[in-house]
Amino acid sequence: MMEAIDALVVGAGPTGLTMAGELARRGLTVRIIDRASAPPPDHSRALGVQPRTMELLGAMGLVDAAMARGRRVEGINLLLASGRRARLPMRTFPELATPVPGLFVIQQSDTEDVLSSRLPGLGVTLERGVELASYAQDSDGVTCALRRADGSAEEVRTRWLLGCDGARSAVRKGADIAFDGDTYDDHCMLGDLVLDWPLPDGEIYISPSRRGLTAAFPVPGDHRFRVVLIQPEASPAHGAPPSLTEFEGAMREMLPVPFTVQNAIVLSRYRLHHRVAARLRTGRVFLAGDAAHIHSPAGAQGMNTGIQDAYNLAWKLAAVEQGRMPAWVLDTYEAERLPVARRLVDFTDRLFGVLAGHGPVSRTLRAVAPRLASRAFGVPAVQRRILGFVTQLKIRYRKSPLSVQIGAPPARGPRAGDRAPDAVLRGGAGEPVHLFELLRGVGSTLLLFTGRQPADRGPDGAARERARRLAAQLGRADVKVVVLGAPEDGGYADPDGHAHAAYGVEATAAVLVRPDGYIGVRSDPLDERALGRALDRIFTRGAEAAQADAAQR
Repeated sequence: MMEAIDALVVGAGPTGLTMAGELARRGLTVRIIDRASAPPPDHSRALGVQPRTMELLGAMGLVDAAMARGRRVEGINLLLASGRRARLPMRTFPELATPVPGLFVIQQSDTEDVLSSRLPGLGVTLERGVELASYAQDSDGVTCALRRADGSAEEVRTRWLLGCDGARSAVRKGADIAFDGDTYDDHCMLGDLVLDWPLPDGEIYISPSRRGLTAAFPVPGDHRFRVVLIQPEASPAHGAPPSLTEFEGAMREMLPVPFTVQNAIVLSRYRLHHRVAARLRTGRVFLAGDAAHIHSPAGAQGMNTGIQDAYNLAWKLAAVEQGRMPAWVLDTYEAERLPVARRLVDFTDRLFGVLAGHGPVSRTLRAVAPRLASRAFGVPAVQRRILGFVTQLKIRYRKSPLSVQIGAPPARGPRAGDRAPDAVLRGGAGEPVHLFELLRGVGSTLLLFTGRQPADRGPDGAARERARRLAAQLGRADVKVVVLGAPEDGGYADPDGHAHAAYGVEATAAVLVRPDGYIGVRSDPLDERALGRALDRIFTRGAEAAQADAAQR
């Protein structure tokens, strides 16, 4: 008899591992397969783990394990021709506040180990050496033909098929989804090196020159860096890995500082591409990560974007499959994530064209860019813009059908569709509690603000009573209600007004935070009826509960 499961995840990179883990954590039956019998030896190209991804790892309970495998980046540097540095310190700005600030460097193999470590506890086995040979979908599910490395075959019936299988995605090809874009003409080399040079460990170095672009990323270990060389010239036809002599010679032409290669751990040669899938869904088939979008490494965004794709889709898919949300919620995955992919590819393409382009304009810009950046890096507005992009904390979904703004948008503070910020609260015993700790879990959280009050007295009694009543009325099995400003009613105190300030709330307000940490609904000032209608639209409830609500209104 054919096996029937809820979800088949194809591809065991960071995107697929995130997808499988999050679906299983939410109660779905999941299989994850990968055609490779073992991870390829040169697969650890992704290094940068952004703060937004660290937030998601925190929600998965994996952030400590990830931090133990990596190192924090202290600064991003542009090297001037003289060898001097224009430095952007990776300090935290109030707009970018997060429990784990800064950029981390973690080798992709380590990131995958961390993500896969939780699968056995969730009842999921990573199946390597298993290939998706073909599939056919209908209105109820997808029938998949699997082929193992030993030649044996299996047929699986799944409700949903998730393509996380990279740029050559068999899932995308089977769905006949266009993958528009192109391949850069540039010659790219990568070296995992131990270097003796005058530059400190723990920093990123970018060196534009007339010969091309050099980027060096710190890797855990003393004086160890991942060095990427991008030259605006055709790659050798043979495509063989470069020799140390070739790699070191190119570095000397492109770097303005002296160095000695003490050890070359890995040397490789590769091509860069920029492509985006025409759509992310066909019926019961979805794409995520490199199967949906690939681009230049500018900004260290690729792996992070794939992990966020998976997290965005997983909670929605589980909620719809379990009947907690209506089917239209699945359409918001493409509505939210495809614009992010397109903007990212467009931005990195333009940035790559400037930093590694072929023409005389690009060569001139590479020569003057470090001097211009040395001035720009000292301007706070420029720093915020750069860090907002690099950290991915400024991604938002304001135009999503899931984002509902009730009342005028706040003058200051996040709107519906924006990332929900963290804040420090106080529990019943006066202990500090991070708001992000309260948001953890598989469901949504409704924050009820009782309004900012002077430090010498508690919240207004009427506001507290209203919040208590609403918490009882609006509470649902899949929505946790947290009252901010009324600790004696089981809520949390905000004596310094940090949470109210972070969310731009003065009077009473309600903010629904989605499982992925984005604001779904914001009612400010609080409008009970409009809030109830918004929640009824987003969440599926039994007919009896809906009738009772209607009678109360």
